[in-house]
Amino acid sequence: MLLNFYRFVILLCGGSLLLAASQPLPEVVNYPKPQLEMNINPFLEAGCSIDEYDALDCAPQAPVLAFGCNRLSKPDDLLGGLKPPLPLLFCKLTPSRSLPAPADYFYRTGGLLPNYIRYIVFRNGKFQLVKNLAEFKKLFAPIESTEEALSYALAVKNLQAYYGQQANPSYEYFVDKIEDTNVVKTPQGYLINLYEKRVFGCGPHPISVVNVLVTSAGNIREVSRKEVYKNPAEDSLCVD
Repeated sequence: MLLNFYRFVILLCGGSLLLAASQPLPEVVNYPKPQLEMNINPFLEAGCSIDEYDALDCAPQAPVLAFGCNRLSKPDDLLGGLKPPLPLLFCKLTPSRSLPAPADYFYRTGGLLPNYIRYIVFRNGKFQLVKNLAEFKKLFAPIESTEEALSYALAVKNLQAYYGQQANPSYEYFVDKIEDTNVVKTPQGYLINLYEKRVFGCGPHPISVVNVLVTSAGNIREVSRKEVYKNPAEDSLCVD
């Protein structure tokens, strides 16, 4: 019985790999990655230092510690297109008891030990906590360029921009065409294709393309989403 079970597992895994290897590869359209930069100098000048993982370690007297963040880190440079170009940091909450109210954070990351994302910005010579989209809109709307729309969407949604993608023969694809992240200006606003990977839980762990629309007023909504590919080698992977 046990031998037959192992044979079944081997055949199942082998069949999945064979399917991935035999299917036609999708067309991949690449776009240049915007050359943006996130300025965090006011935080460094206020007693914080940054490590190789973009996490900040701050002196006990640093004013940014007054906001109750469990961790501070530098956002991706792709957020550098925001206007005005205010310096900002991730403020990550890891509550041990009561959870924050939905109006007190942008989104949740992580698995069994989640982080709740807020921001600290430096504005008019002072550090300021920004907890939600309504507060973010007051600072950064209107949205008037493709770069600004990209930075805005990445700041308020738990999505990623993908560039330099290549078709991988070992992956299983669900679409015929994949495009790098790009921004298209429309009469309704800025349409952006971003990506999301199902990281936590047990496999499979597919990657989906998520199309969002950012309006000039700073509103954002998801237009569509679709699974585009997965790595069959991660089908049995469980992540906490």
